[in-house]
Amino acid sequence: MIARISEIFESIQGEGILVGTLQLFIRFCGCNLNCNYCDTPKESDFCKDYVSGKVLKNPVESEYIQRLIDSSKTHSVSFTGGEPLLHADFIKSLKKSKPFYLETNMTLPESAKKLRFVDFVAGDLKVREAGIERYEEVLERTFRCFRILRNTKKRLTFCKIVLPSKFNEDEVYNSAIQIKNYVKCFVLQPVFGSDTENIFKLQRRMIEFSDTRVIPQVHKYLGVR
Repeated sequence: MIARISEIFESIQGEGILVGTLQLFIRFCGCNLNCNYCDTPKESDFCKDYVSGKVLKNPVESEYIQRLIDSSKTHSVSFTGGEPLLHADFIKSLKKSKPFYLETNMTLPESAKKLRFVDFVAGDLKVREAGIERYEEVLERTFRCFRILRNTKKRLTFCKIVLPSKFNEDEVYNSAIQIKNYVKCFVLQPVFGSDTENIFKLQRRMIEFSDTRVIPQVHKYLGVR
């Protein structure tokens, strides 16, 4: 199997409830969405492997990634992007020699069905203010993905909601209610550098039905990848 990968590196997880955990990151190219706050390159002709100090030509073979996974001393492997669900078959072909952590926008339910074996799911609930086209359709696919990759005894799933300074509080609240039974908790993540007053207001409302935490992008504050 092959896949287009932009970079490979080891660092702490800077988002969500495993923040601070040392992980091996596999960052895939490409995304099916175009959020207006996204700061991740979607395409690259080359893959920068910071673990081995190599620059590889895309696409990268699964055997190469497997060797890195097997030799890594990190807690887990984070598949991120871009959107890793676009590469579900590639991830499925890898041997899980350590826990797999999936960071996904939760909008590709058919691909999500292939990755029920992962150990951790950091699933996004996109807000309308992200500027996504056909938002209602995207939201319905998100609900389906959370049902497929729901929190279980064998899989820890939480919902991450990236929030700008201004957003529709009622809309986010009502969407979160739709998936509250499928997640361990909610993480409200401020867009880096944005105001947090409205986010804390939303947290106080959501705590009524689920564990809800405000966690910024810690890696950006620490200045690490």
